[in-house]
Order: sequence, then structure tokens, then C-alpha cells
Amino acid sequence: MKKGLGTNPWFSMWVKPRETIGKIINFNVNHRFGILCYIYGLQYIFQVFQQMSFSKSFSLPASILIALVLAFPVGYILLNLFSFFIFLLGKIIKGKATFKQVRAANFWASVPNVVMLALWIVLMFTIGSQVFVTGYEAALMGSTAYINKGVQLGSIVLGIWGFIIFLHALGQVQGFSAWMALLNCFLSGIAIFGIYVLIVSLL
Repeated sequence: MKKGLGTNPWFSMWVKPRETIGKIINFNVNHRFGILCYIYGLQYIFQVFQQMSFSKSFSLPASILIALVLAFPVGYILLNLFSFFIFLLGKIIKGKATFKQVRAANFWASVPNVVMLALWIVLMFTIGSQVFVTGYEAALMGSTAYINKGVQLGSIVLGIWGFIIFLHALGQVQGFSAWMALLNCFLSGIAIFGIYVLIVSLL
């Protein structure tokens, strides 16, 4: 990996997203797509399980097993869907990237999810199945509550940093500044929200 790219993207993406995504695009636009799809999907499913209070119906081992099985297809669908809207709306503001280049920026910007998964594991060991119950933090006390607060703070920092990474990576492939990349994301968000409202209205 280092020989082909001249860098280790798992680390350099954190601090040099533009340079790193440029090297990845030149090397292989699909580099590590499958692995990052899986990581992205797993992180997303854990969030959904928590919002659904999944552990009220399934044990923690069963919840984890279901998440592990669904992680790749969920990650694959979401990354392709979000990338498609970003690619399509990016053309309005003269984005230069191909769909696969936008997708590469998208899935490599999810590198912080590796650490996010580690934080999920910490919560699972600390509070068990309650991690997948909405509002679980209200019942925590003592050291467990402090650990949870530390994890939540870490998740916020990682989320913000991941978005910053994405803006710079997207800007690199689109030929944009980070601010124009933000506009690209904003337009895509409006389009996705509009389609969601339309579907809900029809149903």
C-alpha cells in the first residue's frame, strides 16, 4: 500500500486529505472501497440500532451479528446514493470529478469511523446491551457516566473532523475550495431532503 501510493492513507487522510485523495485517485479510484464500505455501514447501523432501541427486542450478541451481516450492503448503498447526489448537484456548480472520484472522496473521508467503532466497543463493554437503547445515558452513574461522556465528546470531535476531511477531499476531486465543497454538500442535502419529503407525502 505504501509502495503504490507513497503514503499510508489510513493515517495521512487525517491531516493531508487533499494530497492523500489525489494520490488515491491517481493510484486506484476504488482503493479499499470494500473495507471502508463495511466500516461505514457498521457505524451507521449501530447509530440506527440505538435510535430504534434495538436491544429491547434483541440481545447484544444478536444485535452485533445482525449489524455485521448488514454492514456491507448498507454501506454500499448509502455511499453510492450520497455520492450520486453530490456528483449530480456538483455539476451545477461546475464540479470536475467523475462519480467514482466523488465516491472515493466520500468513503475515504469516513476513515474516522474506525475510531468511532472503537468507541462503540468501549460502550458495549461498559454498559452492555443498553448501548442500543435510546436515552440510556440517563440511568448511568459514577465512572460509567464519565466514560460515556468521554465517548460522546470523542464522537462529536470525530464527526466534525470527518466532515472537514470530506470537504477538503471533495474540493480536491471537484477542483473546488472547501467552501465550494460545502455548497456542493448543501445542495445535495436539499435534494435528498426534498425527495424524502416527497416520498413521505406519497405514502
